[in-house]
Amino acid sequence: MGEDLASMAQVVVENLHHTWLYRAIEGWCRKDALELREELGLDKFSITSSDPIEMYQQVKRHLLSKTFQDEEMMKFLMEAPRWAGFSLRKEEFQSGQQVIGAAKNEAIALLWLMAIPKMIVSPTVMPEDYPIDGIMKVIGSLMESDETREALVGHMSRAMESHGILDIVFEPSPIGRGYAIDDAMRTQRLRSLIAMVIMQATGYAFDIDMVFTLDEEQMVEEATAYVVAMQTKSILKSQITGGEGLRPFDWPLIGNPEICNRLFRTLDALQQYASQMTTCSIYSTEADGNRTPWNKREFASYLLHELAEHYLEIYRIRHGKSENPELELFIDLINAENTEIAKRLIETKKPGNILFEELSDYKQKAKVGEQPKISPERRFKVILSELKQRVAEDNLEQVSADELTDQIVEVFDTITEIVEGNRSALGDESDRFAQALCFETGYRILQLLDVGEALMDLPWVSRFIAEESARSDITKGDMSHLDDEHRIRRIISSYAGGVTYLILQRSK
Repeated sequence: MGEDLASMAQVVVENLHHTWLYRAIEGWCRKDALELREELGLDKFSITSSDPIEMYQQVKRHLLSKTFQDEEMMKFLMEAPRWAGFSLRKEEFQSGQQVIGAAKNEAIALLWLMAIPKMIVSPTVMPEDYPIDGIMKVIGSLMESDETREALVGHMSRAMESHGILDIVFEPSPIGRGYAIDDAMRTQRLRSLIAMVIMQATGYAFDIDMVFTLDEEQMVEEATAYVVAMQTKSILKSQITGGEGLRPFDWPLIGNPEICNRLFRTLDALQQYASQMTTCSIYSTEADGNRTPWNKREFASYLLHELAEHYLEIYRIRHGKSENPELELFIDLINAENTEIAKRLIETKKPGNILFEELSDYKQKAKVGEQPKISPERRFKVILSELKQRVAEDNLEQVSADELTDQIVEVFDTITEIVEGNRSALGDESDRFAQALCFETGYRILQLLDVGEALMDLPWVSRFIAEESARSDITKGDMSHLDDEHRIRRIISSYAGGVTYLILQRSK
């Protein structure tokens, strides 16, 4: 175990400069309490006349805010110890210098825990060659006990010394002086806290309540899955975007069979690791309260989405310079036929070869101006899928109100087309079918955006919107939209408005 940890420590140290987090660690390690006191204007602070806890949080926030500008990340790092059950006790501090030193040590420890997932494997190693046992040993050492953390600190210190890094301290425990918790809970809760920080560093959202239910072995496996899934996803993106001298998907390039097969080997690794993330819902589908991990077709669909997003970014960059209708149409075709292409890809033993053939075919179709053929039902699924993908990668607060409204309206517009296209088959049941489909769609969107508790308000809010709309039309003397012919559209519009209103209210 010692040799394994020693070699893993060497890997981490060799990768230190691959993350900007290490530069922040370097800077704060070299600042003492007196410098921080002056920087924050705390020269007049007195342990007897001021609040040590307030000073502690001020120092911690200052250090972290210089590294992270994301308010959600800041909130997590500031509050995580409390969520795990730890509380600061001012009686533990005898001087302002102790307060500043303790806050500085905690901030640096958090930075180390955030950095390790990004440095634990070399960026040149392919996912199928990741040292999973070694990664688990490092994460296990961080979580198991004070003794195992000290052993890891020793290995890291020797590795840093061998690379000439003599003045930077590796200290991974985010709980130090000033914190208190019941002794019986300390080990388990510290383990949970370390796991949460590591998982937060990967950028994947997780269910905090579920994290606290995991035992030690499960927690190590869970955090490991998050780390390797993050690394694999990063590799997949870099294989698509390319680097200096090699950009295989730089339009009009569409890769080649070898490169496309490489994508699928990475995608298979991502599916393997993602399936082990039990507290994360990003690579799963929820139906009837049950969550099902993505299958091969859904991962193939995800790859096609990533390729389309890559080409869309190229289009955005080049659009200001010149029109590129061929590229724009190519992107539309890939998005419109995503599900059908994904089905064809998983039916072959060499999906990379077929992917290249598909891209070649759609490139030719775009060249001759062939428009995508997409049914209302298919467009309904595509729009919901795109909304889910967007929300999975960004916080709801980061999606503009106008963009959110446009996507919701677009989803409900397809319902109008679906119902209108099946009127003869539905007959007198058209109204009930439209209402049921609208309610189900509203439920799916509210769940997707994590505001499912608003579902009970949807019927009355939608009814209120419908009544107000009708009253407005009557007041204006416009009766053209109140006949039976427009009833379906009124139902669907009221639900679209209701869902939009509830989401925007919850996001404020």
